[in-house]
Amino acid sequence: MRGLIIAATILTIGVTAPASGPNCSVLGAQTGTCPTVSANLTPDAATLEGTTTSTGSSGSTTNGSTTPNPDPFASCDDPASTTCLRPIPATVTAPVTLADIAAFRPVPPVDHMQPNGWTIAGLDTNFYATGGTHIRDGQLLGQPASVRFTPVSWHWAYGDGAHATRSQPGSTWSAQSIPEFDPTPTSHIYTAYGTYSIDLDVTYTAEYRYGGGPWTPIAGTLNLPANRLQITVGNAKTVLVNHNCTIHPSGPGC
Repeated sequence: MRGLIIAATILTIGVTAPASGPNCSVLGAQTGTCPTVSANLTPDAATLEGTTTSTGSSGSTTNGSTTPNPDPFASCDDPASTTCLRPIPATVTAPVTLADIAAFRPVPPVDHMQPNGWTIAGLDTNFYATGGTHIRDGQLLGQPASVRFTPVSWHWAYGDGAHATRSQPGSTWSAQSIPEFDPTPTSHIYTAYGTYSIDLDVTYTAEYRYGGGPWTPIAGTLNLPANRLQITVGNAKTVLVNHNCTIHPSGPGC
C-alpha cells in the first residue's frame, strides 16, 4: 500500500511595515505602500517630503508551445516521497516609488508703532506686531496637507543700538486702556534726537498635518522679518496758546 502523499504550495513574504498615515489601509501597511511623510524647517519655510510605493502587478506567463507542460506532481509518484512542492510561475512588475515635496511659508508679520513715524525723546514709544497663529494649506502626493505656524517670540532692533526680545507681540495704547506715551510691555524710550530704522524678527514654531491626521510638531524654529519702520525723534515744549494752533497756526504761542 502506498504511503500518504501530501501536496503543498509554499509562499513566503518578507514585509517591513512603515509608519502609516491615517488613511492607510491594513493591506497598504502590510505591503509597505502607505505614504510616508517627513518635515523640516528651512530659514523661511516648512518643507514636507512624502514618498509612496506602488507594488506593481503580477500575472501568469506562457511560452506559446502546444507541448503539454510536465506534470508538476510527477515527483509525487515516488512511493518514498511524502511531500512535493509545486512551483508558482509569475511575472512581477518592479515597485514604483513616487516622491513629492511641498514648501509652506508663514504669512509675514507686520510691525507698528505709536506715534506713527515720530516720537519724543525721553517718552515711551509703543511698538506692537500683528500676525498670530495661522495655518497654510496645500497638497502632498495628492492628499491635503497643512502647516500651522505659531509665533513664540518677537525681537526688536530699535536702530539706536538697543535690542529687546519680547514674549508677546504687544498692542495699541487704546487696547490696553492706557494714555498715550505710557509705558507698555513692548515700548522703548529714545534718548537722542535723530532718525532711526526699526527692524522686527518673529520666531515661529510649526506643526504639520497630512491627510486629515493629527498635528505633528516639526523640530526647530524659523525666524521671519517684518516690515522696516522709520522714526524721527524730537523734543516737545509745553506753552500756553490763545487758540488751537491747527486752526490758527499764526496765533500767539504757535
